[in-house]
Amino acid sequence: MLCFPRRRSRPLPPSEDVPNTSKAQTFPPQSNPPSPPPPIDTREQEAVSPVAESTSTPTPHTSPERTLQVTSPRVVRTPPPPKPKALPIPHDMQALFDKNAMGANPAPEMPSTNGIDYPRAASWSSSTVADIMADKIGRQVFRCFLFQALAEENMLFVEQLDEIKKINDPEKLKQNVTELMEKYDMYINISSVAKAKLKEIMDGNPDKRLLEPAHKEISKLLENDQFPRFRRSELYLSFLEQLLPRAYAEKWAYSFDALLGNQVGRHHFREFLHSIHAEENLRFWEAIIEFRNTRNKSQAMQNMARSIHDQFLKEGCSNEVFLPFGLRQNLIKRIKDKDVDLTLFDEATKHVENVLKNDPYVRFLQSNNYKQLLEKLH
Repeated sequence: MLCFPRRRSRPLPPSEDVPNTSKAQTFPPQSNPPSPPPPIDTREQEAVSPVAESTSTPTPHTSPERTLQVTSPRVVRTPPPPKPKALPIPHDMQALFDKNAMGANPAPEMPSTNGIDYPRAASWSSSTVADIMADKIGRQVFRCFLFQALAEENMLFVEQLDEIKKINDPEKLKQNVTELMEKYDMYINISSVAKAKLKEIMDGNPDKRLLEPAHKEISKLLENDQFPRFRRSELYLSFLEQLLPRAYAEKWAYSFDALLGNQVGRHHFREFLHSIHAEENLRFWEAIIEFRNTRNKSQAMQNMARSIHDQFLKEGCSNEVFLPFGLRQNLIKRIKDKDVDLTLFDEATKHVENVLKNDPYVRFLQSNNYKQLLEKLH
């Protein structure tokens, strides 16, 4: 048996998982936890990052050790915003909200009923602005209404333009127009074209025809907007009632047409119908009367016809008037086709008058509204 000497094999390299015990192991020295940083004076010290990096001092047998320290976030104190300053309001705009800006005009007084009869005052309801302005008492009553409606400046502007038209001296014309615009420029609503015409006079042009655009625009505003409201106003109706003879009111008891034809009577009839929730028929009738006062086949007539449709004929509207089906459809078709003239609502007027003449009219004559009115009249 042969025997061979045992050869020592080369030692294997140490495993990575097994620590090398041949060399001395060194461990980093345990250090105490870092003390909290001193408070930051935000008024003097600049902002620092909330995450700071610190490095421990290495020893001969250790490597540098880095640790992260989280500091408190800096509180940024911003100064308060400055107080807003009030913007100065131009003098002209201040005058717009100043009750005393136009000289503190006192409220005009209602004229006395002496020297005027009922027919004369009642004629204003079917007249024009030019007619009532030509009547001394009518003009004063209209002015009182405009004062209540905050629109008196329109009448005063037109009146002063009428006076300026009488001036022949170019310098006086220029001065008066300048004073007129200084007084009313913030209160009247005229176009830029009309203002430019007045500006020409202020610059020295003595042509009085330049006054016409402004005069026409304000007169139209009075005619189309403020005068219709005056005719329906409590102020005007109260003035008429003071002049109404008792004989007129007594006639209503046997003449339905006389009642509808009298503005005071119609006013009291409307109040009674309102109390029984049946005033839409009378308002429809009044709208037709106003429709007939417009120029035949004009654009204004077509606009009013559409307005009557929307207020009284449109299905579901608050003041819907119930007409026979065929009559309603014919009206709607004519309005849609723009076949509008003075005869448009003739049949509807007759139907509504028959409805009002039956039960509502009889009940009105028995109501306290009518009896109390008779007691006031003499």
